[in-house]
Parts: sequence; structure tokens; C-alpha cells
Amino acid sequence: MRKIVCGVCVLGLFLASPLWAQDNTSSQPPSTQEEIDQLKKDNAEMKQELSDLKKQQTDQATTSEQDAQDYDKALQSVQEEIAKQHSGLESVVFAGDANIGWSDVRNSSPNTFFADVSPLILWQPEDPRLLVEAAFDLGIGGQDINSETSTLTVNLADISYELCDYCMVGGGLFAVPFGQYHNHFDPPWVDKFPDDPLAFDAIAPISEVGFFVKGAIPSGTTKWTYDFYASNGPNLITDDPTAAGQLNFDDFTDLNDNKAIGGRIGFQPLPDMEAGYSMQYSNPSPSGFAPVHAFLQAADFHYKPVIDAAGGQFDLSAEWIWSDLSPVTYDPTGALAFGPLTYNNNRQGGYVSLCYRPTQADTEFVRNLEFCSRYDSLQTPLDSPGGDHESRWTFGVDYWITPYCVVKTAYEFDSREVADSTNAFIVQLGIGL
Repeated sequence: MRKIVCGVCVLGLFLASPLWAQDNTSSQPPSTQEEIDQLKKDNAEMKQELSDLKKQQTDQATTSEQDAQDYDKALQSVQEEIAKQHSGLESVVFAGDANIGWSDVRNSSPNTFFADVSPLILWQPEDPRLLVEAAFDLGIGGQDINSETSTLTVNLADISYELCDYCMVGGGLFAVPFGQYHNHFDPPWVDKFPDDPLAFDAIAPISEVGFFVKGAIPSGTTKWTYDFYASNGPNLITDDPTAAGQLNFDDFTDLNDNKAIGGRIGFQPLPDMEAGYSMQYSNPSPSGFAPVHAFLQAADFHYKPVIDAAGGQFDLSAEWIWSDLSPVTYDPTGALAFGPLTYNNNRQGGYVSLCYRPTQADTEFVRNLEFCSRYDSLQTPLDSPGGDHESRWTFGVDYWITPYCVVKTAYEFDSREVADSTNAFIVQLGIGL
């Protein structure tokens, strides 16, 4: 019996083995050729769909670019049409300054009112690197009784072109870069005093006709500035018995074929500090007169720090000018009735000014005040026509209504070696336009 049961079990295991084999083979990966072909077909369809998608994106980008180009063309057309209707003044800027005042010069002349308007016209053509500028002064009255009732003076008429970030060239009637005063400080809403220093009225050039090149070169945290020019230069006065030997900087035509050359080099070790040296060399003698060589030099310094311990800002400026001319005989034949006259024609002068503004005061009125002091001097040969040694101390108080509008009051203590001293009290309103 036991043998029969064992036989039946062996027979059952033998019959079930093919079914197990069939179940195990159903879980294995496909291996038939038909399945492989199906996979290849699916892969090809996916590649085609991807290619179609890329083409669709490319077509959309091309269409968008074309639309943008069409829009730019339409916009440019509209802008050109609008430009035809403009007056042509869109690139013109009107600026400048103006001032009115009152002066009482003691022992000299009656007190008088004066006024001056100085428009500045800036025009920039289509090329943004090109700039055309012109300026003139219309003065009415004056602080000196001997001055003309009214004057009209062209101070600026030049064209400049920016070659690069560090260089600009130009030509015309330009402000001479001699010292700092006339280039930076003399507008009435910038200058802290109501009149010019003595030397800058007498022995320093203001505007000349010629060509110039200027720019700035950064050097680490510092900066160098440069100005070079060639111009017609000043004219030597030879036929005026009251001014023989002086230089006329207001006559813009040259008296000979020699041109003046000059320039200024400036250095800024700090953003609020600059020192500079200027020079000009010329032959100012008129045709037929003995050759005279004029060599002008100037040194300048400006420092404007904010000192918290003092509760405000100081402004220190200093400039000194040397004017050396070759010795020559004026009116050598005596035909003009003041010669023969020969003297050593060396002149010098300058100024030092110190101002303080309490910018950190609690009240606005005090913050807008500025207390100013200046010493200026002019020394001309005593044996020359009009020669004298003059010096002045000036003390004043300014009130800044806005950064472009200031009321200035000042009293000057004048001292002269030859002529009578003329103390003066001056009030001025300066406005930047």
C-alpha cells in the first residue's frame, strides 16, 4: 500500500512540472523579432514627433522676429513723420545766469545799481558727441563810475567733439583754461563774492579764439585733468599813455603771425580737492613794434571739505598769477607824447579765500548762511602807466535761497600805494538759469 501512494505522488509531480516552466517563462523580457521591430517603430515615431516640435518652435521664433522688425519700421516711420512737424529746438538748451546789485564805493563815485544777464545756448545735433555752445553778457551800469552805461560782450562761441571718454577737441571762442576762477567760480550764483579778484580783472585771460583739446584721466582713486590750446592770444597795448605795456585780452584778432600756446594740468587726489598749474606763452606785439614775449603762469588750489566737528562745510580757494613781459621801450620817438618809456614789465597777483557754511545746524535759516573772507592783491610796476600795488580784504555774508540763487553782502577794505584807497560795500543777487 505504501508503495502505491509513493508512486502516485511521483506521477503527480512529473505532470505538474510543465505548468511551472510555462509560468516562469511568461515573466522574462521579450525576445522575439516581432517585439524588437515594434520597439524600433515606436522609437522612430517619437523622433519624428520631436523633429516636428522643433520645427514648429523655429517657425514661431522667425514669425516673432519678423513682427518685431515690422513694428520697429512702423515706429521709425511715425517718429520721422513727427520730427517733420517739430520746430527744430528739441536739442537746444537755454541756460546761463543773471545778477542785480548795488555798490557804494567810498571816495570814488556815487553809489549805483548794476545788472547783468548772461544767456548760455547749448545745441546738440543728431550726433551726441557734438556740442555747439554760445554765451554773451549784457551788462547795465557798473560798480565803477568810469565804466560804460551798458555793454554787450560775446564770451563763448565754440564747437566741441567728444573723441572718447577721456578726450574732447574743439575750437572757436572758448573760455581759456587759465587757473580755476573763470572756468569754475565766476558765475554770480557760484562765486561767493560780488566782484572778481583784482588779478583776474587785469592780468589773466578770459576768452580767446583758437583750438583746444581737453579731458580727464582716472588714476586709481585719483584723477588728472588736462587742457591744451592754441589761440590768437592777447594784444600788447603800445599807443595808450594810460595803459602802455598792458595786455588786452578782449581783442580777439591777432596782431601778428605768432599764436599763443598754453594749457593747464590739474590733479584731484580727493573728490573735493584739486591743484593745478597753468601757463601761456605768446608774442603779443603789433606789427612794426619791437618783439615782446609774454609768459603767463598760474598756480591754483581748491579744497571743500565737510568737517563734522565744526558742524559744516569749509571752502578754501587760492590762486596766484605771474605775468612776465620782455622789457621794451614804448613811444620810442616821443611822437605819442609819453615816451620814450622803458620799465621792467613783470606783474603778479592773486587771492586766497576761506568760507564756512554751517550745513549741520538745527535751523534752516542758519544752514543757508555762509560766512566768507578773501584776501586779493595786484602788483604792477610802479613806473608803468597806471602802475600800483593794491591789496584788499573782503568780508561777507551770503544767504542761499536755493542752490541756484544767493544773496551776497560784502565789505571791502582797500589799500593802494599810489592811488587813493577805495573801500566799498556791495550787495548782489545772483541767479543760475
